[in-house]
Amino acid sequence: MQSDNRMSTREAILGYRMGTDLSAVASFGDAHDSQGRLVQLSLEHLTLHLASCAELRPGQPANVVLGLGERWMTSLQAEVAEISAGGPQMPPELRLRFVAPPLEAGRKIVSALEALRESGHLVTPEGRPVWKETIRSQDRILRICEALAARTTRGVARAEDGTRVEVRAAHFDKYEGVIGWKAESELPLMPFSMEAFGYSSVLYFRGDKTWYDGGLWMMPLPQEMTRFRHRWLRRAPTTTECEISFDHPLWPQVRVHRKMLDVSYEGLSFTTELGDDLLYPGMRVPVLEVEMPGRAPVKLFGEVRNVSSTSKGHRCGMWLSPLNAEEGLAWRALVEEQMHPRTRVAGDWNGGVWDLFEKSGYFRLSGKDPTKFEAFKREFHETQNKLQGQQRLGLRVVRPMEGGVEATLSVVKPYAGSWLAHQLARQQPPGVNNKRASAREALRDIYLRAYEPTQLDPEVKWFFAYAEAHVRWTRFTKFDFAQWYEHTGQSALIPFQLMEGETDREWAPLPEGVEVAEPTAEELGLLFKRLEATKPVAYREALDLVPERFTLTATKAMWDRAKLSREREAFVARVHGKPVAIGIVETANPGLNLFHVLDGIRIVPLVEDDAQADVQDGMLALLTRAADWYRERNRRVFVHYVETKSVMYAERAVLADLGEGLIWIISSTLLPEFLEHLCESTTPRSDG
Repeated sequence: MQSDNRMSTREAILGYRMGTDLSAVASFGDAHDSQGRLVQLSLEHLTLHLASCAELRPGQPANVVLGLGERWMTSLQAEVAEISAGGPQMPPELRLRFVAPPLEAGRKIVSALEALRESGHLVTPEGRPVWKETIRSQDRILRICEALAARTTRGVARAEDGTRVEVRAAHFDKYEGVIGWKAESELPLMPFSMEAFGYSSVLYFRGDKTWYDGGLWMMPLPQEMTRFRHRWLRRAPTTTECEISFDHPLWPQVRVHRKMLDVSYEGLSFTTELGDDLLYPGMRVPVLEVEMPGRAPVKLFGEVRNVSSTSKGHRCGMWLSPLNAEEGLAWRALVEEQMHPRTRVAGDWNGGVWDLFEKSGYFRLSGKDPTKFEAFKREFHETQNKLQGQQRLGLRVVRPMEGGVEATLSVVKPYAGSWLAHQLARQQPPGVNNKRASAREALRDIYLRAYEPTQLDPEVKWFFAYAEAHVRWTRFTKFDFAQWYEHTGQSALIPFQLMEGETDREWAPLPEGVEVAEPTAEELGLLFKRLEATKPVAYREALDLVPERFTLTATKAMWDRAKLSREREAFVARVHGKPVAIGIVETANPGLNLFHVLDGIRIVPLVEDDAQADVQDGMLALLTRAADWYRERNRRVFVHYVETKSVMYAERAVLADLGEGLIWIISSTLLPEFLEHLCESTTPRSDG
């Protein structure tokens, strides 16, 4: 199912490109030998530039002798794989595939390639960055540098002549405007570039001034940084010993068995001995096994993506894909155990989470009465039990502590391509002295565990949350981040007033001349035009307020399969036959969210001046109809997201005011950047 993508990627990275003039001689039956420039080489193929390929055809046998310096290697059997005509000023390019090369020949090629690599004659394949960003905001640079020092982040000082010195961030002073680095030797001559390795990306900035002070190399904080990210999914160091093993696809007598260095949902890396393992970029492994203590081996397909030199030896990075659905589940469980050892998803945590909600003050948010939540406890437990194992629909993360739960966060997919984060709570574990550090670590753990698996959803496009407007930590993490990217259209912050109504009380009758009914196609057209005129694309797309997904058909089917309910319906308010407003009512399984964020009504006035008396009457009538609609579904409470300029109709309806909020929305393409920002924001400070 992914073969096309694998092939195109593989052709681009197979083997090594030559960075210097090396020759090879190919003979084709009775034809004269043809010498050409060696362009690319692996243990299974080579590519040559020849003066002419006119007589050659795919599948034709050949013999090849590689010329590496003045040493000529044994002739290797090959066959023509592909012929390209070349460009206006480029000779034809011939691609040959080796036929059953002897093991000893393979070892010679590896030895020669390694010598060329060490002497700088190979152009190793470089992954193209999937994200590049220039950062000039001094506030962001301060935050980043503070986190680099607090985490003693690893980095490299690299001079223009290739000289490199490994460093670690060790000091930060925002008042002096400096950052300090530990290094085993002197830094390179200036100017040089600094590379610092973050959560999932590399930060680059220029070093124009340094001085040695107190055992550290000090430099002014940069005025500009560039962030590069080369993969969508983070790789994390293994937390317990894991091993990878497989038979070499060309020489089955070669068994590769190595300890893993890091892991992600789609890949891993390990230290390799090139002369023994005979690995090269683009090499496919039909079946490999990953073993973790206490688990059965997981079988996967693998492809070598890169082989690089490090100070501790050679490192091999592989892309992986499970062989079937069963192995896919086992692989995901293994990866999450390695990446998130301090959090849990499976298990009966209902009692611990409810106790956490009581102790943390979660039940007092928005001025709520904690005793009112007891009525929803049974529904909450039942719905959480139904969500167990439904990770394509939602999950609840907990960070356990002795005797209970320290922190929790849930994510759910209420729309076709959108994930909602909700029900965040945390309490202080007993006996922890550094409260701020503990809080940051707990929040980082549960956010990463909740958000990272959603990247595997092939439909994911947006992430959103309903947040109180005046919580400092939320502003620092979520709101600031959204504002940085709002100009790109990939994020949005939409203010609202959260109000709540109880369905079992008496509601005002419809005002005279007002009717509430199912909207016509023309009236829905007015709704979508009004939304286009008043709301950003991120809002409309994330909440499925677009014609093609408005009815939530696909979403309801997915929820139905999990035996969970999800509904949406629209009503139009007409005053003397004229449509003035449309209400969109939604509901989700009872107990999914204790603040009923998915049991809510949005009202969209169809005219610009929503303070007009007939518009206010129409919106009031929509609230009355919403109360009936929720009562019919045995909902005792519903919420109303007030996004209009005039709120007189809500006051007339006597709704309870739960305070100001913001809908936080970011594109899925921004999620790795958000998680990087979250890691920076939750790094325990030295003064914590």
